[in-house]
Amino acid sequence: MMSEDNADVRPAIAVRRWMDVAHSDRLLEQLDAIFFEASGTKTFADDEARAAFRERWFARYLAQYPQWAYVAIAEDGRVAGYLVGALDEGSGLDDFAVAAAEFPAHLHVNLAPQFRSRGIGADLIEAFAADVRRAGAKGVHVVTSVDARNVRFYERVGFRQRARTSVNGRELVLLGRSLADNPSAH
Repeated sequence: MMSEDNADVRPAIAVRRWMDVAHSDRLLEQLDAIFFEASGTKTFADDEARAAFRERWFARYLAQYPQWAYVAIAEDGRVAGYLVGALDEGSGLDDFAVAAAEFPAHLHVNLAPQFRSRGIGADLIEAFAADVRRAGAKGVHVVTSVDARNVRFYERVGFRQRARTSVNGRELVLLGRSLADNPSAH
């Protein structure tokens, strides 16, 4: 019988570069589940539309930029979350071009619900930030909805609102974080 004290024991989490994970293809099903659960888009016209959505916001990063992909793995082998990104990729929105140039690295981070609010997302971002800083990026950005719950998370890890726009009636914000030599200089 497990005591109440043991009920709160959390598995250890290891943040690893995607390229350093042996048999990473075995994790794709778990990564897909996290991606689609965390997505604001839940319905698709058909399987082709679903596959195109996955490609645009997740899979292409693993294929094109595997050196900027990270996975958080619990000691029991479950995937807790992931981060995919690029060293120098614009936001794709003209209204964000200036801010994206100042904060050129870009990321997407998602966690399985049971692993949220434990600092794992911050650990993934710090691993990415350290690597892209060493590669010469002067800043990193994310784009999200102005009213999304993840805005507070990004602000806690040093991101600040840098630009805002409306697309198809949806208010979007570009949040940027400086990667100056002093990591606390956000």
